[in-house]
Amino acid sequence: MLHRLSNHRRAVIGLVAALAVGGLLQFTNTNPAVSQAQYINAYEVSEDPGLDPAADVWSKIGSVSIPLTAQAGQYIGGGSVTAIKAQAVHHEGRLYVRVSWDDPTMDDATTRAEDFADAVAIEFPANGQTAVPSICMGQADAAVNIWHWRADSNAGLKDPLEVYTSALVDGYPYTESLFYTAREAGNPFANPENGAVQSLYSRAFGELTALNVQDVEGLGAHTDQGWAVVFTRDFLSGNPGHASFAPSTSVDMAFAVWDGKEDERNGKKAVSQLVTMNIGAAGAVEEDKSMVGTMAIAAALLLGVAGLGVGLAVYGYREKGR
Repeated sequence: MLHRLSNHRRAVIGLVAALAVGGLLQFTNTNPAVSQAQYINAYEVSEDPGLDPAADVWSKIGSVSIPLTAQAGQYIGGGSVTAIKAQAVHHEGRLYVRVSWDDPTMDDATTRAEDFADAVAIEFPANGQTAVPSICMGQADAAVNIWHWRADSNAGLKDPLEVYTSALVDGYPYTESLFYTAREAGNPFANPENGAVQSLYSRAFGELTALNVQDVEGLGAHTDQGWAVVFTRDFLSGNPGHASFAPSTSVDMAFAVWDGKEDERNGKKAVSQLVTMNIGAAGAVEEDKSMVGTMAIAAALLLGVAGLGVGLAVYGYREKGR
């Protein structure tokens, strides 16, 4: 009889523990059967954060650390930046994403042929796709929308005399764009006044094109800690069929970073895996409180399991003593 009671207690402990662990996994949104995805919560805020990477709102919400590796399938190097931190908010139908990473050097001039710019990009599946696209520039049946920021465009045009300090340059008599062929042709890197971010579209390697409507804005700032860049765009794009957003929805996204000092450009870069962004309908304060509540519930579940286990163990010891 005692043996049966002991087996019964073990079964009860196992059942309660399994239920508690299952509840904990549910509350923390964890699925042990698959590789774990990362999540970014885009909080709703009451004030427009603007393009300032140092705006107060970013210090009031947490950030998500996302690991990076050299781009898969590329054997030309890259991957010098090993992680970024990402945050997101939205205000009155406009999304803001802040990306920061460690980089002690500010590579924002590409006047010399041997120089390359620091850069960062965010990639979203093009709206309406039925399959998760390849992170590496999309695929034929699943295109991607890429927001690409470059430090040289952020800094603006530099006078060659500031870069080539020992050079002698004759004065050029014309200043109209017609006489500067790259500017006249619309090359975005020769027209930085149009903004530091390009909104691009891709379905595979070699098919990257600029969208007709350039409706993504961005601004970066460099400090002793490195770069911080803010991207922003209205929920609905002026480019039909491309990434769109709405409260109470989720969207996949991925990141890429280039370190100009390490000669990184094109496919020579560091990339992340897909990350899920949850666009919340509640404010940041409520979201933070709910997170505290979740942690409290998880702790209570663990304490409950531990207490039950101790209680049953003591009871079993007494029964055995009898």
